[in-house]
Amino acid sequence: MEDKQNTIVTLASYPEDQLKVENFRVEHAPIRTLEKGEYLIEVDYVSIDPYVRPRLAGTTSYVSPVELGNAIPSEMVGHVVESTSEHFPVGTAVYGFCSWQSYIIASEKDVLINAVPDPDVDKKVYVNTVATSGRTAYFGMYRIAHLKPGETLVVSAASGSVGSIVGQIGKQEGGYVVGIAGTEEKCRYVKEVLGFDACINYKDSDFSQQLKNACPDGVDVYFENVGGRVSSIVARFLNPGARVPICGSVSSYDRKGANPSGPADFFSSLPEPPINRFFIVTEWVRHYPESDKWLLDALKSGKLVHHETVTKGLENAPRILTDILNARHFGKQIIDVSTAQ
Repeated sequence: MEDKQNTIVTLASYPEDQLKVENFRVEHAPIRTLEKGEYLIEVDYVSIDPYVRPRLAGTTSYVSPVELGNAIPSEMVGHVVESTSEHFPVGTAVYGFCSWQSYIIASEKDVLINAVPDPDVDKKVYVNTVATSGRTAYFGMYRIAHLKPGETLVVSAASGSVGSIVGQIGKQEGGYVVGIAGTEEKCRYVKEVLGFDACINYKDSDFSQQLKNACPDGVDVYFENVGGRVSSIVARFLNPGARVPICGSVSSYDRKGANPSGPADFFSSLPEPPINRFFIVTEWVRHYPESDKWLLDALKSGKLVHHETVTKGLENAPRILTDILNARHFGKQIIDVSTAQ
């Protein structure tokens, strides 16, 4: 391991308001010798996700904040290059939770890193659909939304890594699905590629009227990803007994004192509040094999499609995250960490 250097992206400072590239630091460090039962993973791809942002504030309460000097948490897929573990021999493809770095020393005790269930599919699947994004959509829909055939589902951030899967699940369950996105390009993708029944640009001046026209029977399920103005408009059209799974509020993530569960307070305060719940996907961590199998089978059979943007170089991860928080992105954002040319 003497010839290997680990590249790590750490948190250099807490942002005062909006997150900036300057809040991060790219560091290099030697890799220590493996102990018994450990194995060294060379990371191929890491996921860049907006849900990381609240952990970078230093004041978040619903999850532990990232401490200064620590690596930024994420998901990865990679392969074992050295091992003292009989369960993870050299060459094993693995995926799971880690951080923004090029090498990871893992142990047989690390329950959140596992061998990939199907090494023949594109590795990027394991930081895209068969990962937190897909699991969030799966459990939000099947454990909270309980969409019935013929019901109307509205999905915010519909072209994003979570919303795009939510809507496709909704169509498979026989729902009438309306997406909300921020550009005409994204709206076309949501309708023409993902197969939603409609998609509305929330930046249009008549967004409220368009949403009303698109949902003539009201809204039975609203899958909340963004919060803010969009939530307040969708709330006008919720039917009695509507369900609102809340997985985040990305519109407020990059503000001081952001509260990802804030939409729950808003929906609960309505005169006729819908059934709503803020959830974190790790609530169902023991059921990940169930969701991963379903998502992988759906991808392989063509029932799910996804869009991803891949950027080469771990040093670009901070910029990509800030782009996501400013809506300068399309689909799932992935960093290619591999040294292969």
